[in-house]
Amino acid sequence: MKPVKPTVIKIAETRIDTDGVRRMLETLGVSDETIERYLGMPENAETLIELAGRLCYESYELGLNPNVTRIRKESTEYFENILRKGDGSINEHGTCSFALLNVSRILTHELARHRVGIAISQESLRYVRLKDLRFWLPDELTADQRQAMASAVEQTEATYHALEKKVPWDKLSMDEKKRLTSALRRILPDGLATHVIWTANHRTLRWLIEMRTDPAAEVEIRMVFDQIAQIMTRDYPLIYQDFTRKELPDGTGSWHPSLRSKV
Repeated sequence: MKPVKPTVIKIAETRIDTDGVRRMLETLGVSDETIERYLGMPENAETLIELAGRLCYESYELGLNPNVTRIRKESTEYFENILRKGDGSINEHGTCSFALLNVSRILTHELARHRVGIAISQESLRYVRLKDLRFWLPDELTADQRQAMASAVEQTEATYHALEKKVPWDKLSMDEKKRLTSALRRILPDGLATHVIWTANHRTLRWLIEMRTDPAAEVEIRMVFDQIAQIMTRDYPLIYQDFTRKELPDGTGSWHPSLRSKV
């Protein structure tokens, strides 16, 4: 058994096309001064979301829409108003992709419950024949419990490799390898560590961070979404400006927004 720990790494995010933004704003009749303001903003999801939200009212500046007599010029104020009103749909324009490494299949079963606004690509044990069993043992276990669980995993690992050694892998086609690899995985435990690429939009992320870092959430998924929350509040301070973290006794954090979007 190889001891591991769930790890979150952000590997991709929405980026804007500045040339496209300039063309759009010019076509809409926005002044050069305002255009330069938007082109000087970060080329990420926050700018895209603000552009999308302001398009709904043509509120990039005064004079575009005769009905608009006052606008919020600062992005922080603009996002605060959007979050306060619960206009969550514009947050769907931006996404982030994460590598969730050495998470258990218990966790990925939980992730599969959330289908709206996400994409999942998971390590396939139909194709991947394991060299060792990666496993995370919860910190809340006693020393005796940890030892008993580790022994159970090691016994399963020994059985898996004993079955594997009886197969003439070098004489099999890829399809035959796939079929036998798939059969062997059936004895593996749900706690086995796996790797996932997981993408979600910011509306979904706001909701899942709140729900999956709740003290009642399963400890591993709380660990993962605590890491996600720390990345999101660091990289997108406007979208997540209302989130605060409360540290729990086990060292994980519970995150709560003060401006909850309508979901």
